[in-house]
Amino acid sequence: MKKTVLILAVLLCSVAFSASVLAENDRVAATSDKTVRMAGGTPGGSDWGYPSPFTFYPRGPGYARMSLLFDTLTWKDANGVIPALADGWKVSDDGKDWTFYLDRNARWHDGTSFTADDVKFTFEYMKDHKGGFKWFDATSYIDSVDVVDAHTVVIHLSDPVASFLVDIAGNVPMLPEHIWKDVSDPLTFKDDDAVIGTGPMKLVDYDSATGVYQYEANHDYYDGKLLVDKFISREVSDTASALQTGDVDEVSFWGSEITAVQTFESDPDFEIKAGPSFWVLQTIFNCEKYPNNDREFRQAIAYGIDRDKIVSQVLHDGGEPANTGIMHPDSIWYNPDCTAYEYDTDTADEILDSLGFVDTDGNGIRNYPDGAERSGDITFDLYTTGKYNREAELIQADLATIGIKINVKTSDWGTIDGYLRSANFDMVISGHGGIANPQIMRIPDWPASTYQNSEYDSTYAAQEVEMDLDTRKELVNQLQEMVADDLPVYTLYHPYMWCVYDPKVLDTWFYTRDGVSIGIPLELNKLVFLARYGDANENGKINMQDVTKIERMILELDDETDMADANQNGKINMQDVTHVELTILGRAPIRTR
Repeated sequence: MKKTVLILAVLLCSVAFSASVLAENDRVAATSDKTVRMAGGTPGGSDWGYPSPFTFYPRGPGYARMSLLFDTLTWKDANGVIPALADGWKVSDDGKDWTFYLDRNARWHDGTSFTADDVKFTFEYMKDHKGGFKWFDATSYIDSVDVVDAHTVVIHLSDPVASFLVDIAGNVPMLPEHIWKDVSDPLTFKDDDAVIGTGPMKLVDYDSATGVYQYEANHDYYDGKLLVDKFISREVSDTASALQTGDVDEVSFWGSEITAVQTFESDPDFEIKAGPSFWVLQTIFNCEKYPNNDREFRQAIAYGIDRDKIVSQVLHDGGEPANTGIMHPDSIWYNPDCTAYEYDTDTADEILDSLGFVDTDGNGIRNYPDGAERSGDITFDLYTTGKYNREAELIQADLATIGIKINVKTSDWGTIDGYLRSANFDMVISGHGGIANPQIMRIPDWPASTYQNSEYDSTYAAQEVEMDLDTRKELVNQLQEMVADDLPVYTLYHPYMWCVYDPKVLDTWFYTRDGVSIGIPLELNKLVFLARYGDANENGKINMQDVTKIERMILELDDETDMADANQNGKINMQDVTHVELTILGRAPIRTR
């Protein structure tokens, strides 16, 4: 009897101890924050501007950081366009009138309700101030905006825009009218109120000197459940080492960094996702400045550059020679018939000889013809950032072979973009994303604008309003052929991309179909931080496991979760199963009420 009592006493003490440990674990879990840290770049390359709609640096990483704070009417997940601030829409037969039904639960970070008045204000404000900030130029197609009621708005276009749901509805961040109505100069507005949006994150700190962005979760977010409490983008000197030591939890590798990616392939502590590579590095010519204003001269340079050698020696085969028509080969818009300019120094020499560029003094450098705008040796500067210095050196050597002397000069992105915008350059090596979206073809030598071709401009305008897909593809093909023939830019390569991360911290990273927003080829899509409606097991992914989970809830085998109500009608039933299945297929139903 005493032995039995002793055993019972021990068991009771064990249960009590276990209960206290569980309670302590629950207390720690309830008070601990989940922080995700991303390598935002190396020193000097991780600052992408203050993340408000008019002050982010106008390249993909700048937009992505702003988009964590500000939502658009539509957005994109891994499969395509989905609802965001608008939970449904419809379009008129002529494609010029778009009716949006707004999410009734959306709130600005300061608690104010988001309404149709904010939508009307945003587009009117963007049109009034677009001169100083070109990212949202597509708003020029908006003729007027009518408010039907607090949660319904009609956007009237001057012409139908084929890519309206992406280039305008999915690109323009909504502004809170109660804050921005009194802002006369949006380019200098950097108060705390300038970053009040409706997005899943709130800005806690931004340091331009160190390129640090610190966000906290907006746990009152209308469109899902936040999976993290804090997100930090910071600079690191060695991204691979920082990931291995746990200083960061996620890193993006490009091109020549393929060797770093390979070190993680057999490491069970990390996972790797391959990206779409919707990015291009290119040589940009000043088409207004002699001798690069001569198309045949530009073609000779193209024949004189060995792109295969660049891909092999610089990227270590972590990329592929680029489509000379800019659009990526994996895009539905890709034209495989563009002039390729295979490396051929004999052809380059023949063209240069025919143009009168010959070596008259025997020093191995060709001379400008008598009476030309320039005299002496053909010598000019090639600008690029330090990151692409090796590519520049190889081009320097290649062009020396055909008698052209190049001086390589390196600087930072901002300085070089300034040279391009002011047309103060001969040649520049630069790059950009967005090459799965025809919008990028508007200015093929962006961020320069020295290429002038009225036929090109009219073809671009025609494809932008062409609603028939096949006809539009043909027009985009023509644009690519003109770029490949005229060579305002000579594309060098498309780098491969990889996202390497610690799945124990966050396991929801993905690359967006055709790129974030207008085509940004980054893994930093705000959806990686969310469990969306339809994500029944709330793990940040929508797949067949969620179908099974909802079915078990319907059968009362599992407890219901907030995100299981896929169609957000307040009930969990087989309609939610259908909704999730359609979402997996990329055909999520859009409610038009």
